[in-house]
Amino acid sequence: MNGKTVWLGSWKVRQGDQIEILQPPKSKRPTAVHFDPNWLVADEGDLIVVSKPAGLLSQATQAGGEDNLLSLAVKFFGSEVRLFHRLDRDTSGLCLLTRPGPVNAYLDAAFKQRLVRKEYLALVSDPGQLDAEGQLRLYLSVHDKRRDMMQVVERGGQFSMTDYRRVGEFGSGWLIWLRPHTGRTHQLRVHLAYLDAPIIGDRLYGGLKAERLMLHAERIVLPETGDFPSREWVRRAEFSPPG
Repeated sequence: MNGKTVWLGSWKVRQGDQIEILQPPKSKRPTAVHFDPNWLVADEGDLIVVSKPAGLLSQATQAGGEDNLLSLAVKFFGSEVRLFHRLDRDTSGLCLLTRPGPVNAYLDAAFKQRLVRKEYLALVSDPGQLDAEGQLRLYLSVHDKRRDMMQVVERGGQFSMTDYRRVGEFGSGWLIWLRPHTGRTHQLRVHLAYLDAPIIGDRLYGGLKAERLMLHAERIVLPETGDFPSREWVRRAEFSPPG
């Protein structure tokens, strides 16, 4: 303001003042500039299975301008490839891409009928209120104060369900196996935080600070139906033990 730096949001502006807005420094987070062949789990013609790294968008946002899995895959495999389902930017693991053909209708029906089995691994610093195993059935809605977060609600919201199991200790933390039956935004992150076991690296829901969110989609199983056999893929998580 008039050549001086002003930090107060309540600073009064008067006619004739000269205002200069400084842009915040750009994030130094490295972004992928090409599709890494090591991400490829399987290429079965109609269906491509890749393991998305943490920190990479699944597809472009409305703002655009950032690298994302879909655009990198199109450059690598060709323009006919489409992303069939997404993972959060901070979550790593298995994603399905398809080429044109009957597989798209098959997958669409399988996902809508909740016949696709997806399994995740999460790393938490403390098991909190998690039993040895159990099932969470909760309703979720957008947070009252933050649009980029979700919260558990008693009324309204969308139904969500997750099976979980404590796998065992891992370093100074715990590995948790998760199987979501629904696909709500941040579902697994909110469910674990609700039981006082936020995922390590989860800056939104109170997880221990880490270089990445320790949540990985490690297994996906497609059902046998019609002309399509059951298919299964696994890509293990590469977590570093906390502490």
